[in-house]
Amino acid sequence: MGIFRNRPAVGLTDNTMGGPPTRSSWYGDAYTVPLGAGSNWGFADEGSYFFGANATLATGIAGHAAPVVADTDTKPLIHIYNGGARHIVLDFVQLEVTVAGTAGTLHYTTIYVDNQGASSRSSGGTAITMNNTRSDNPTSSAATVYVGAVVAAPTTSRKVGQAIVREVIPVVQDTVLMIFGSADGGLKSGLATSGTGTNHLTQWFPPIVVAPGGNVGIAQIRPSQTAAASYQFQLGYWER
Repeated sequence: MGIFRNRPAVGLTDNTMGGPPTRSSWYGDAYTVPLGAGSNWGFADEGSYFFGANATLATGIAGHAAPVVADTDTKPLIHIYNGGARHIVLDFVQLEVTVAGTAGTLHYTTIYVDNQGASSRSSGGTAITMNNTRSDNPTSSAATVYVGAVVAAPTTSRKVGQAIVREVIPVVQDTVLMIFGSADGGLKSGLATSGTGTNHLTQWFPPIVVAPGGNVGIAQIRPSQTAAASYQFQLGYWER
């Protein structure tokens, strides 16, 4: 039985010794290494986990000035295109408001996917470098990630998530933590979302997989807004 640490090549089995595919741990233990379901260290250990954030700490990236309901799939704040041969599985997104914007009401998160075979982004946003979380940086992400006032033109978008954030204008240092594919964890907010204090909210969404040639757009929709909000963000996903 071969001993493997790094992830296998696309479309190939992970056993060059013959017999059924098998993976063993770095120490040669003959058991299945758990992946996912709360055990994301396995993805990081094999070099499949990636993380991105603002290039400069505490310096936000501006979103759209007036992202209204009609813009739910065309004005994402976060846009990911999968230009590789593996699938991208979203793990989490966290947003922190650094500039609140003005006049916005009924703040929503919406999420759309498509698989048009090319990037659906047409303009806007800041390109984000996604870093491998293994210290020796064994692989690079195949994704193209933009954050900010992204303009997208998806051809066959499908909505895979929507949830309210606040009923009022956000407050600086409000946070929204989006978790994908986990069971609903109960308490979502420690503050009434209509209040004026700083609010920390958790949103639970279905598992989202971006196949090769696919896109995902995560928007922050705020009807009546007249000036852009800015965000500090964190993003994590794995590729397999």
